[in-house]
Amino acid sequence: MKRVVISALVALCVALPAAPAVAQSVSDQCFALGDIAGQVASWRTHKKTKAQALDQAARYYTDPSDRAAVDAIIEKLYRPDAPHMTPDQASMAITSACVSRHKGQAAPAP
Repeated sequence: MKRVVISALVALCVALPAAPAVAQSVSDQCFALGDIAGQVASWRTHKKTKAQALDQAARYYTDPSDRAAVDAIIEKLYRPDAPHMTPDQASMAITSACVSRHKGQAAPAP
């Protein structure tokens, strides 16, 4: 019995690396968007311009939906009327907005 279990575990361990990797998009993960918002707020605090932030994001986020989400965060946090937020405040605000948006989409139609 031990041999069967050990053989199954070895087979599983060998098969896992061969399984295709599925990349997850950050655009639909609220915690990831919150982390990105914190980073963008940090860039703004350290006097990085909006153009510099967009350029930085373009280097790291190549997926179109991710880029759209990151660019939207940059647009929101760099608006002239946007309050200057700490990274924690920006993270909480964007995460909260994302969760609210997902709850609204998941609500059943009346």
